[in-house]
Amino acid sequence: MLKHSLLKTGKMAIFEYQILVTMKKIFIPALLTLGLSGLIIVSCKDKNNNNITPTYKNQSTGTGANPNINAVTVTGTQTVTNPATANSALAVGGGGWLEENCLTTPMTMTGYLGATQVQIKFGGATMLVGTYALTSGLPSGGQARMTIYNAPGQPDGITWYSKSGSLTTYTTTAGWAATFNNIQCLQYNYLFPVVSVTGTLSCG
Repeated sequence: MLKHSLLKTGKMAIFEYQILVTMKKIFIPALLTLGLSGLIIVSCKDKNNNNITPTYKNQSTGTGANPNINAVTVTGTQTVTNPATANSALAVGGGGWLEENCLTTPMTMTGYLGATQVQIKFGGATMLVGTYALTSGLPSGGQARMTIYNAPGQPDGITWYSKSGSLTTYTTTAGWAATFNNIQCLQYNYLFPVVSVTGTLSCG
């Protein structure tokens, strides 16, 4: 009787073990499948990028390489073209010229011929009779600067400045006059072409 009971108990134990092994074989793959599915779902879920917006470097808190809108970087080369292409000459004074009235000792003399303007600015405390050296910059004592605006034979809107040379001032019955010959006037940024200026500018 005891032997039969032990045999029956052993068979039940083997049966239970087999069930346990079978359940493990089913449960572990199912658990792995479930975990892998969850991982795939999480990985494929759309990320929320609502807080990411394009900006410029100087407007952001990072160290990105976006350009600074207030400090534009220019790359490459830019070609500047001289608007004037040929030399010309200008004769100042005579018929058709209008000259401004001047003070007893003027520091500026200006004449007009249509759209053309010629101006001579003298350096020093007062204008004197004598010779003035011409300059392209602001004149000091003993110097003068001649500027030509809208020179004939040249593109409109260009100002020309005396490069060198000299002029002579003297008094007249009406006031003052300055005479000059073959003064070479240039644009500030170019050495060619030139406007050669000759004549007499007066005021009274």
